[in-house]
This record gives sequence, structure tokens and C-alpha cells, in this order.
Amino acid sequence: MSKREPIKTTKEAIISYWAKHQDECGLSVDWAEAGERCWRCGCERSLDRCHIIPDSLGGKDEPENLVLLCKRCHADGPNVADPEIMWDWIRAYGVSFYDTFWGCEGMREYKFIYGYKFRSALRYILDHLENELDERKM
Repeated sequence: MSKREPIKTTKEAIISYWAKHQDECGLSVDWAEAGERCWRCGCERSLDRCHIIPDSLGGKDEPENLVLLCKRCHADGPNVADPEIMWDWIRAYGVSFYDTFWGCEGMREYKFIYGYKFRSALRYILDHLENELDERKM
């Protein structure tokens, strides 16, 4: 198996291309910060140049086939030949505020695992702490 050539397309070229072809509405990042923040989660991290259509499925190293994702989102990304799926996937996880994505995902996972919202658990803990403090004052 031959070693793959490194991607030569620059991050700037990728941003420039997509800023002209995709509306930033629904993304977790705006184009002004697209070189510093992951396009899926919006976190400020080191970014990988990720194929929309993977190299293994014939995807090219051209701006129209690349997006910028952090390593964690890159590993989670779809591995399909339909470019629309990548954009649907990126937009499906869009958050309104930077650096909140993984906290939101953690709360969704908490509900999935325990069957109730993290907020309910936190409220229960805080109520018990408040009761404890009230009892100590008496």
C-alpha cells in the first residue's frame, strides 16, 4: 500500500471557497473565525483538512471537497460519497454559542444513559445541599 500524499490545499483556500458557496447560517462557526474553530462543534482547536468525499471513495484534494474539523469531529464524520451528507451532518450539530457543543452533547448523553435530564440531577443535588445548609443554621 503506497503512502498517501499530504493535502496541499491550504486552509485559507478551503475557507475562501466555502465562504462563497455555503451560507454560514446553521453552522457552529462564522466565516470570520473558520480558520480557528471547528466547523461542526465551534470549539477553538487545531483543525484538520477533512475530505467531504473520502480519498478512499475517489474524493479529491480540492477546496470543494474539504472542510475544517477538529480531530474529534473528523473521527466522527460521515464516510460517504454524497457531499450533501457532510453538510447536513455539520449543520445538524450546529450550536448558537461557541464552546458549548461538547457540554450539550454530554447532557444529551447523560439523559440517554440515566433516563432523565442532567438539569434534574443538578437541581436534586442543589436542593439537598440547600436543605443541609438550612439544617446547619438551626
